[in-house]
Amino acid sequence: MVTANPITEWIKSGMEAAAEAEASFVDRVAETSINAQKIVDETHGTHNPHLFWREERRTRGFDHFFVAHSSLKASQGGYHSSFKTARYYSDEAMEQKKELAQKYNKTLE
Repeated sequence: MVTANPITEWIKSGMEAAAEAEASFVDRVAETSINAQKIVDETHGTHNPHLFWREERRTRGFDHFFVAHSSLKASQGGYHSSFKTARYYSDEAMEQKKELAQKYNKTLE
């Protein structure tokens, strides 16, 4: 059926048929399903099992001793997140406190 309106004819000529739309939808669903299964296989394969990052594969435990700064490499303050470092900085602060107290006590007297 041909209508006299050219705009309606132009819109109808650019429209997708219902059968074509349904076929492309089925293809998209199938492709998405395949891609989802690929992702699952990649993350849960034999080379990369579920929650693989929680398993320790090294022969010894993690000791947490990283050098914080190269200038402190040979001292107790060179390691971060350790008791040795806390003690080192606490002792340094006490020394600074004593020096400042001596400096200002002399000027006050």
